[in-house]
Amino acid sequence: MNDITPDKIKNLLESAISSNTSAWVAQSKYFDDLVKRNVASFASLADARVASLKTISESTTFNDAFEANVAYEDAVRDEMQKMYDDNRSSWESLQGELKTIYMPVSTEEAASKKVESKKVTGKKAA
Repeated sequence: MNDITPDKIKNLLESAISSNTSAWVAQSKYFDDLVKRNVASFASLADARVASLKTISESTTFNDAFEANVAYEDAVRDEMQKMYDDNRSSWESLQGELKTIYMPVSTEEAASKKVESKKVTGKKAA
């Protein structure tokens, strides 16, 4: 039977609070970076589109205009692929970080933390 003591409950709550705080920080950073990456990509695409439309409007032949549009489409494809790769890499990094945060603590680590906790509470009481 498990012995439920106030110290065990306190340690469990402290662990949960710590894990949730760490996860919140990691997720917040991920979403902040995601927005920054996506905004930068779409700003780049907007600038490329403006430049391509300017080139198209200044074209003297249909072929020149068509080539300018094809160049823009290539730029879009490249930028979207880069954004996808960056976002996927960032997502995988976040998943790894969350797995580390929520990974169950080994028995040895738990015992070590328990001993440290008792030392700290013993010092506070003294």
